[in-house]
Amino acid sequence: MLTHNAVQFLLLSLVAISFVQSALVNAPSATELDGVHLLLDNDVDTRTTNKTSVILLSKKRNYQDSINACEALGERGYPANSTGASNDALSKLLKMTLVAEAEVKSSWRYWIRDANAPQNRTDCSSIDRNGQVSKKWCNNQYPAICINSAPRRQASSTNPEGDTSRQIKVPTNNLGTLQGHRDSSAFRFYGIPYAQPPVGENRFAAPKSLRNQNASTLVDSNKFGHACTQLPSMNSTYDNVVLGAQESEDCLYLNVFTPTLKNESIIGIPVMVYVHGGSFTSLSGTSPVFEPGNLVSRGGVVVVTLNYRLGIFGLFQNQPAISKSAAPGNLATRDHIAALQWVQKNIATFGGDPKQVTIFGESAGGWSMRALLSAPSAFDLYKNVISQSDPIGLPFSGPDFAAEISQRTLLNLNCTSANLTCAQNKTTDQVRDAQVSAMQAAQKLPGNQWVQDGAVYRPCVDGDLIPANLDDLIKQGKYNARANIMWGSTKDEYGLFIPASLPNPVPVDANMTQTILDLDGDTARYQKLMTSPYYKFNSSDNDTVRDQISRAITDLYWTCPYQALSREAAQSSKVYTYRFDHGRSFMNALGLNTSSFCIGKVCHSDDVVPLFGSGDVFAGVQQTGDDARFSRQIIDRVATFAWTGNPNPRKGNKIGAAASNPDVTQSSWRAYSSERNDLIELNLNSTMSKDVDKARCDWVEENVKFDYQLYGPGKQKPATNTTTTTTTTTTNTVIQTPTGA
Repeated sequence: MLTHNAVQFLLLSLVAISFVQSALVNAPSATELDGVHLLLDNDVDTRTTNKTSVILLSKKRNYQDSINACEALGERGYPANSTGASNDALSKLLKMTLVAEAEVKSSWRYWIRDANAPQNRTDCSSIDRNGQVSKKWCNNQYPAICINSAPRRQASSTNPEGDTSRQIKVPTNNLGTLQGHRDSSAFRFYGIPYAQPPVGENRFAAPKSLRNQNASTLVDSNKFGHACTQLPSMNSTYDNVVLGAQESEDCLYLNVFTPTLKNESIIGIPVMVYVHGGSFTSLSGTSPVFEPGNLVSRGGVVVVTLNYRLGIFGLFQNQPAISKSAAPGNLATRDHIAALQWVQKNIATFGGDPKQVTIFGESAGGWSMRALLSAPSAFDLYKNVISQSDPIGLPFSGPDFAAEISQRTLLNLNCTSANLTCAQNKTTDQVRDAQVSAMQAAQKLPGNQWVQDGAVYRPCVDGDLIPANLDDLIKQGKYNARANIMWGSTKDEYGLFIPASLPNPVPVDANMTQTILDLDGDTARYQKLMTSPYYKFNSSDNDTVRDQISRAITDLYWTCPYQALSREAAQSSKVYTYRFDHGRSFMNALGLNTSSFCIGKVCHSDDVVPLFGSGDVFAGVQQTGDDARFSRQIIDRVATFAWTGNPNPRKGNKIGAAASNPDVTQSSWRAYSSERNDLIELNLNSTMSKDVDKARCDWVEENVKFDYQLYGPGKQKPATNTTTTTTTTTTNTVIQTPTGA
């Protein structure tokens, strides 16, 4: 979750991106290759240069046909004169691979390349799974191993997609033939539409199915599709620069990253579908921060990232003035569902198993996971859920609030509140700009103080797609209880947002008479929160006010409501809870400075880079040492969860990186039990804890309560507040609630 200002700062700090059109080259067809897989012993450490990266062609061919198949990919066969150490590394890779486990088990021996042409029919080189090289009859039928010379993708200001020269074609049933490319870790297919462009009469409408493409239609899938239109900025540069792609309303695109293009007869590997954060107003699935190559290759999973409509384009609904058939609302969530339906229909083409889908997202993306757990029409589209750093203490909004913003946006466009056609005929910039004052005005209406600045746009309890807030649905057993759930937060979530209001350290002043927090909400509740014995100011700490406010608000919106909802959900679901006690700022991963307040802390969004292993996607930025070690652990845990619904490797299992990672195997992760209040504290040496936050959270829940218990659809509304400030002899303090995602 990021404030709009934080996202703006991030984007303005980047060099403006010039977008290079990729060029299609003559490329082989994955169908004709009949099973092609990228195998990489990936420790996600930038400094390691001897990673074993090979291509396995699993169709059995004679020697010459195998070498020809390697050459069709622009590569040579694995060299027969490799060192013993290299052969041992290859042997290890073959024995532990998740990517092509079934294909490897089908053959003990593989063709590799002779330094010179074979001298006779019995002079062709092969290697077995133990790494032993020997000569065999050249007409024998074996799979083949090719080298993979493609570098790992690195984004740059001039080429966000990276090196796209090593291309491959994938025919599909109704999308045409997609031509993507590979790097060292994944086959990559960018900019795939999953619904018709939501423009013109489709603006504010539910996502509409794509029209079928003939298989003979060649589609360039080497460049990202547009990012969705963002909120307007005070600086025109922000309006023209996004992360990874230019912005447009025509933005319903997804990207597929897969380590395997399997034969149709082989069951695919698990699929992880990522929904990005950004307050439902910013960022996109094309951001380099969400580069999943390391997650794909180390975890043995297919990853899908997607764009979805943001701001008023993703929230608009105005019943009863405009019918649901024309503008049904909850468009962001409907986009997510449309993307998941696309995955169900098409992901097998890319080596994925549609029966093994895990959805995951951070902050607003985590909030989206909450919406998908609440929406019955999505229940059959996924099996596992990972919700990261969702401000779960905040409730969904209601249709009255959504209609208020929508009506005011229409009026700002000089349209009547019932004239949808008028709004559909306005330009993108006109609609984008019209929403800003509408947002501000809707928040100021009596009773809406609980709708904070950066969380104006959020999923809506509409009685249709989303029948109630998740806390109520869990109590009623009407959420997707079949799904396995992994959720949690970082140790210092709110720390990311403190500097926007308090840029400098704030000590306790001896003459301070009171501390009143203006949190755009029920001020009395937050005053009461700060009277807790758990958040006392320390007169010897030069920054105690910021530290304790950060701790209290982290508890109120993240730590404690996660504990409360886990207690309820664990009665019907398998739930795994966590807290990140280690992390890495993605500002740091982008080569930018991290907020000084968050140095030494694990703030909001510091869990993103470790999960993706994206800490070196930009040239000049590295992922080494403890950063790489921690990322290995997180990738191994979440990928294992995607494979089995359990983050622990199966006992005795030797397949996959997690099975040999002591940071995973030496710390078993128990499913949540209300008797123990289980929590894994994720660190370099993770530990399983019980009741770690219980006393503090019990106090908060009993004395302050969570926003979802008090406010939102069907709940009471707070009395109107007057603006208040912290009074000291030297300092005025105004703290804002969590904003953005």
